[in-house]
Amino acid sequence: MANQSVLVRVPATVGNFGGAMNCAALALDAPLNVKVTPRLDGHVGLRYFGPHGERVPRDRSNWVVRTLEAALHLRGFEFTGADFEIYSSLPVAVGLGSSTAAVLAGLLAAERLFRLGLDEKALFELAAIYDDRQDSLRAAWLGGFVVTTPEGASQVHRCTVVPENFTLSVVVPEASPASRARRQCSSVRPPGLGAAAHLSRAETLAEFFARPGNEESSWFDAPLPPTCQKEVPGLEDALGVRVPGVFAVFVCGSGPAVGVLAQEGSARAVAAVRKCFARRGVDCCTADFRPTNAGAREWNGVWPQVALPPLRGRGAVPQKPTFIPV
Repeated sequence: MANQSVLVRVPATVGNFGGAMNCAALALDAPLNVKVTPRLDGHVGLRYFGPHGERVPRDRSNWVVRTLEAALHLRGFEFTGADFEIYSSLPVAVGLGSSTAAVLAGLLAAERLFRLGLDEKALFELAAIYDDRQDSLRAAWLGGFVVTTPEGASQVHRCTVVPENFTLSVVVPEASPASRARRQCSSVRPPGLGAAAHLSRAETLAEFFARPGNEESSWFDAPLPPTCQKEVPGLEDALGVRVPGVFAVFVCGSGPAVGVLAQEGSARAVAAVRKCFARRGVDCCTADFRPTNAGAREWNGVWPQVALPPLRGRGAVPQKPTFIPV
């Protein structure tokens, strides 16, 4: 076993997609690739290749290492160490699902290396210990757009295929560590906007993605109000940007990356968002992402399935994002 290696791939995700808090996530064709080679000396070696390497732990506190070790302990195995090589195309800790991808990658690597017998139910139960964003976990696993709805004491996750003509523009502010630590912006959650409103928003997006000819459709009767979980100078102003043809300017996941949801070109809105940060002295990167309708389940081979009800839609053409310093 010590001479064997596995390579697993998990897509990035955008949780709270379109401002639908805690109930909607989209998978992006921007993978986290992890190679794991077991050791027998009890040590951990970790090399990281990608943006924001200074934010990635190189020891057992890394999410990939922690979840792999947890999966082994769940099945009564001893963790004897391993070498990890992590290749990421995403910035870390900005709201584009790097931690969700890392959690799944560790569990998948453990299963593929040691044949632990984890089915999807066990996989998600273990993943939920480390990441409570069930919509993001399902989107990373299945691909496409996932809406999570409560049904009694449980949750139902519905998946829809995202059309090939869809592009998500993202602005990533390069905030200081102190800024990233401040959470819960004071005035960005509109009064009275409860779980039902967010769920309605998510279902509207699912219907949009599933409807043929959606590029000519009107998605919403009014612009979606912004949401925010992290405070970065200029973020509140950025979330207030309103440009014709843009339906939402929203925080991606836990932030502070800002997504621009537009029916047509988003260049004007992206420029306006960047200016909001620039006025406060915050540098940004920008990127255009394509969705992926193939998640970690398909990317990593056959897996015992727990079926989720699909919604109609069309296929996607993968395209890697390129970050452009501003």
